[in-house]
Amino acid sequence: MWYTLALLSSLTFGLGGFMMKVSSSKRGSTAHLLWGLYLSGTICFFTWVLLTDSWVLNFQVVLAGLIIGFGTAIGNLLFMFALEHGPASLTSPVVNSNVIFTIGLSMLFYGEQLAFFEWLGVSMLVFAVLLLPIDPNEKLRIRSLKWYVLVIAATFLFFLRNGGLKVTEELHLPNAMILFISYFFALLWFSIEIVRHKNKELAYEKRRIGIRWGLGSGIFSFLGMQIYAIAVANGPASIVAPIFSTNSLVVALLSIWIYKERLSKLQAISLLVLFIGLVFTRL
Repeated sequence: MWYTLALLSSLTFGLGGFMMKVSSSKRGSTAHLLWGLYLSGTICFFTWVLLTDSWVLNFQVVLAGLIIGFGTAIGNLLFMFALEHGPASLTSPVVNSNVIFTIGLSMLFYGEQLAFFEWLGVSMLVFAVLLLPIDPNEKLRIRSLKWYVLVIAATFLFFLRNGGLKVTEELHLPNAMILFISYFFALLWFSIEIVRHKNKELAYEKRRIGIRWGLGSGIFSFLGMQIYAIAVANGPASIVAPIFSTNSLVVALLSIWIYKERLSKLQAISLLVLFIGLVFTRL
């Protein structure tokens, strides 16, 4: 059951990521996109907490929510800054490599063990995620030293989100409540950012596009993160985490289908490696 949930978490979170790409392609405001994402996500998690009667508010839960919220909010922000200083084809795979830390955390501190084929499958999943974003037509040249600092920081911050949920699950803390707090924190952060950097010259249409697609992205982000939390609670994070990280492949496939983007040889190989890796993790 946890394996199916892991696959579903990747699919739903990937759909949320694709909506962010749609907003970007329509030149929507990034700040308003993220604000909309965390608004709808906060509402969804709040509703879920009430429906499941899992409202728990203590120091541990609040602290965990703030740490994970900091990871997701600032991680997204630094990732976007990094794209201004280096090629996307290097930035995206390096940031996605945070899954390696989650695997290490699960094995070192929680005693998770992988069989040979599981090791092989996980390695192939990580390799597929790292390989997919590489565009052979783009010059892989780092334009600024700032890129290194931003990417390393963003990678660590996203690990706070994904690895943090593994830690809170092991501590038997309510992840739904923690995710509600984390999304609410991110919502407040981007609300402040919008007010601080209020640009009257920013076209209404750009704000509207960002908010509209952000709201939709937040709903699928909620579904993806909630399903991921359940999968981690019922299965080994050393396998669940790399499966979840393949959500970027969902974005790629939808981009190829909707925007008629061409599939390079490297991308085709990464999709094949992904499929074989998923098979191996179930042997």
